[in-house]
This record gives sequence, structure tokens and C-alpha cells, in this order.
Amino acid sequence: MGIFDGCLLACDIDGTLLFDKTLPERNIDRINRFVREGGAFSLATGRTSQALIDVTSKIKCIAPSALSNGCVLFDFEKQKPISEKLLSKKSLHMVADVVETLKIGVEMHAASVVYVPSRSAASDLHEQYESMQAEFVDVQRAIEKRINKVIYFIENKKQEEQLLKLSEKYKGECVFYRTSTFIGGVKQSYLEQIPFGVSKAGALIELCKILNVKKGGFFAIGDYYNDVEMITAADIGAVPANSPEDIKKQASVVVGHAADGAVADFIEYLEGIFENGQTNQIKP
Repeated sequence: MGIFDGCLLACDIDGTLLFDKTLPERNIDRINRFVREGGAFSLATGRTSQALIDVTSKIKCIAPSALSNGCVLFDFEKQKPISEKLLSKKSLHMVADVVETLKIGVEMHAASVVYVPSRSAASDLHEQYESMQAEFVDVQRAIEKRINKVIYFIENKKQEEQLLKLSEKYKGECVFYRTSTFIGGVKQSYLEQIPFGVSKAGALIELCKILNVKKGGFFAIGDYYNDVEMITAADIGAVPANSPEDIKKQASVVVGHAADGAVADFIEYLEGIFENGQTNQIKP
């Protein structure tokens, strides 16, 4: 019997588990210990399964996870989705509008495949950063694919304003999230488009049922706006010190900076609660 039997720890990747593509050794050690003590460790990320080599090559004990911001529940052992949600064909027409009017980089995620109907310096950098092989396709052909999520790459304030204005036309069809990551020390900004009713939190609640997670045993850590729902849904939700101030207010605990091993800090915090019987800190 381990102290984390029946528990699930869901972890965002960029800005949480990794910082500027670096995975602190402290995180690996503590994650392995969490799993040895009976816990299930899952990823909760905007990435697809093919964009996880920098994580899966170093952490071998990953349970089914919420990918593409919750659009896909993916089983790493079987290397296939457990479930997935798709963007409507009508909402995908935004891709054609964006490519035609803004000429910015766009990625379209379909479970484990990534299609690129329009490239830019920012999208090329993102593809390199996540070590993935995207397939360049014609816009109209891409719209006919089974798409879970779309990423639009923002390179300046004017582009962002134009993109947000264009997105208003499609808000009755889907949901938009602002996300970001640091690459080479520089903040990269994106707008992500996902189906209605989809979130990391929703996928993880479904996963808790699949894994028979016990009451009070769901923990989550993430650093950005697309993580807020899972942080607040968790029995204990954490954010790293590098999170925006308004997101820190949503968490049960603020741990150290992602570059220094924020996930390790959170697991150590959880160990203290369970080893010392301080479970009154868990939401009722």
C-alpha cells in the first residue's frame, strides 16, 4: 500500500513540467516516487501525442492523459485515443478566413497527426520546439479532416487584434483560449480553437472515473489560463511561481518556479499532507 493509492496527479507541460524545453531532474525523481507510492501521473496539455517525445523519453510511467486541451484522452500503453472531441466543419471555416486574410501560421490537430495549411516563422519554431513532424496540406483539404483543435500563431499586437476580431464570427460554434510558452527565453503567444464543452478539467473528470480515483485524490498543476478549470476542479490545485498573478489566486497552493522543479515541489507538498494526516486541506 502506498500513500498515493487511488490518486491522480494531472500536470500541464509547458511552463509547468518543462520550462523553455528543460525538464528538471527533480520533477522526474518525484514523479517516479509518486507512482511508486500508488499514484497515477497524467499529462494535461495542449500538445498532441506525437509532440511529447521530450517528455515520454524521460518519464516512462505516464497514465492515460488529456491531450489537445482535453479534446483527446490518450492511452500511452495502447498508443491510441480512448475518446476524442471534434471541431464542427462550420467552425473550421475560420481557418480558411485566417489563411486568406491574415497570412499567419496555423496548425490543425487531429489526434496524433498535425496538419499545417499555412506556415510562418512562429509555427516553424513551434514545430521544432515540440519535435513534431507536421504535414503541409491545402486549406480546403485540411478542413475535411477530423480536427480536434486549431492553433493560430500570433507574432505581433496587430495580428492579435485582427485574429480576435475574426474569431467573434465563430464564437457560436467553438471556444477560443489564449495560450503561450517560452522558447529560447522569448514568450510565444497563440490563440487556440477547440470544441464547445471541452476542457482539460472535463477530460480529467472523465479520466478520474475510468481510473477509479478516490474521493479527495484528484490533484492538478498548471500555469496558464487554459489550466484554470482543472486547477479549480481538482481536490488540490497548484500553480508554479511563474504563473500570472490572477491565476495564482485560483489555486490551493503556489509552488516554486517551473525552471526549478515546480512539479517536484507540489508532490513534496502532497507527501507532507498525506504522511502527516493533514487531509483537512483537501476540498470537502
